Amino acid sequence: MSGTEKAMQGVADTLREFWAHRPVRPRAGRKLGGVATGIALRFQIDPVIVRIAFVALALSGGVGVPLYLAGWLLLPEEGDAVSPMEALVNKGHSSMSQAQTVLLGLLMFPALALTFDNGGFQVVVTLAAAVAAIYLLQKNRGHLAPATLAEPAPVPPVPGAPAWDPLGAAPFAWDLPEPAPKPQPPAPRPRRPRIGLMTLGVTSLVIAGSAIAWNWLPWLTVPHVIGLLVAVLSAGLLVGSFTGGGRGLIWLLVPLSVVGFAMTTVKFDGPTDLGDIKVTPKTVAEVKDRYEISVGSVNVDLRELPDSGSVKTSLEANLGELVVHVPKNADVTFRCEATSIGELNCLGKKADGGSVQVDGTDLGDNGEGGLKIDLDVRTNVGEVRVLRD
Repeated sequence: MSGTEKAMQGVADTLREFWAHRPVRPRAGRKLGGVATGIALRFQIDPVIVRIAFVALALSGGVGVPLYLAGWLLLPEEGDAVSPMEALVNKGHSSMSQAQTVLLGLLMFPALALTFDNGGFQVVVTLAAAVAAIYLLQKNRGHLAPATLAEPAPVPPVPGAPAWDPLGAAPFAWDLPEPAPKPQPPAPRPRRPRIGLMTLGVTSLVIAGSAIAWNWLPWLTVPHVIGLLVAVLSAGLLVGSFTGGGRGLIWLLVPLSVVGFAMTTVKFDGPTDLGDIKVTPKTVAEVKDRYEISVGSVNVDLRELPDSGSVKTSLEANLGELVVHVPKNADVTFRCEATSIGELNCLGKKADGGSVQVDGTDLGDNGEGGLKIDLDVRTNVGEVRVLRD
């Protein structure tokens, strides 16, 4: 058998062992179906970590919902010999009724439909990551006894008691009690790996690398960066569940996951682009009627246009910087506005603060005549500049 075949056989054996000693859904401490609590008790990790993992998976393409329903159907409840799904096919008795089991099974269909609607490749990758997580849990913590099923420690016999009375219950065993043991100093606590700090360091590197690659990778967007950060924080939480650290990363993972979910699924009115727009048209026909962006900057350089003709265009942003360069001799009519808060500097007219606006006409160095430009430049929050240089 080759090395690859041995490795695959080892993975299969580990997953079979997981199924043979699968988690049990407890009745106490559960929030919904007890899936997350059962997994946490089985592998002795923090239940909050498991719940956050399911939430992150639900927000990352929706995979967490069918995975949770699958755990509800395939993991037995505390006190049951088989799972609800096994009971449905007459392999034993489950405390969940068959009607409830069928209802959960029916819920799987819309959950899977919504999940695969977000992209089949992403679903496959996420499911592979979930299987890998189960494999790692079973491989590293599968030997641990479930916290709810641990047997009580046997009571040691009393020294000097006869064999027929190991607990020293006979009266003659009460005469001289054993002296109390001398208290021992507490053992020093083992130093935990600084998983949280290490994960934050990797997160900083991801942000710095994304900033460097922003202008080199046109496909890189804010949702991509947020996805990378969520992946790093999730990996840090997973490692922390084994080492006992990094729990504070939850407070970064949850808001980032919510923001990423909103940016990829919620549709907004108006411009939705993110990034930078920089254009230098050389003919009047190349000038667009509108340049708009949601978050970022727009830079339109009109200095290479011919000395005659007429141009009318508008620039708009929700959050960002809008800059227009106009020729020295062009006749420019402009309207600059920051609807919420911003700073304006349009051909010598300046304003800053909340809901500010300037407008006017500037004929350039040579007076009236030549190229005519009509500008409407507007941002919600940011900076607006119209420069003649």
